[in-house]
Amino acid sequence: MRRFLKTLGRGLCSLGLLSTLTLPVLAQTSGVPEELLKNSRRQKGDSLTFCNDVNSRLRDFDRDIAQAIGDALFLKIDFKEGFGGFPLSGDGFLQELQIAMTNDCDVMMGLSVQEESAFPEWAAMTRPYVSLPYVMAVTEPDWNSLADIPFDRKLGTAMQSIGELVYITWSQQQPKQSRWVRLPYADMDLMVKRVVDSSLGGILLWQPVYAQLKKNNPEADSLRLVDTKPLPVTYTKVGALVDVRDSFLRTEIDQAIDALAADGTIAKIMEKYGYEGVAGDSN
Repeated sequence: MRRFLKTLGRGLCSLGLLSTLTLPVLAQTSGVPEELLKNSRRQKGDSLTFCNDVNSRLRDFDRDIAQAIGDALFLKIDFKEGFGGFPLSGDGFLQELQIAMTNDCDVMMGLSVQEESAFPEWAAMTRPYVSLPYVMAVTEPDWNSLADIPFDRKLGTAMQSIGELVYITWSQQQPKQSRWVRLPYADMDLMVKRVVDSSLGGILLWQPVYAQLKKNNPEADSLRLVDTKPLPVTYTKVGALVDVRDSFLRTEIDQAIDALAADGTIAKIMEKYGYEGVAGDSN
């Protein structure tokens, strides 16, 4: 497998996909003024530039995954951080992303790989390198699932998350007396405080966020995870984005991800950060 991946890495160079190319500017599908976009491809040689959001929850994890992908393909990896976060509405994200992918980045790490993706035609997603679930955390020792929480207790949810959306969809199908009142939170530390002081019966949040809270917030010591039933298990699949013109690069990254999932490399990186989920696609 390593010999095969090394051949693939060399193939990127031999086919000219990492060399200087002059191509038309990307179609202005996201409303970016032409003067902000460079109209030539970067000199890459035997290296790739991986980018991510400096405020990403998975920032360090994504960097380790990017380095593992580069090592698997026998390519030098450069990192570039940017953005600095976006409003919850996502305003400006696609424009900033297109500028970054045109001018600076070969691969953008840490993006949600969901069906019916909203990414425009100039972008192509890799397969997921990790699938991370939403989890239910409580403090009560006798509760073993969401179903054990009395309906008169409130739930906290991570605001505008996939987990929250799943809960809203589920609750709308239930009679009023058979669902919990939901309070959305943007501040995860505050949500922890409220479940610890019993203002909330439980909190629904992304597992990487839970892992960070357990590591950095002493109030989270009393939290424990229980089954999310009757809610379905919900995963966010995380992958990378490349320029749609780099179809060969995308294929090689996909194959590297498969190899890293199969040989346990991704699982080891997940363990390093306390992440629990699936290396690769959760299906």
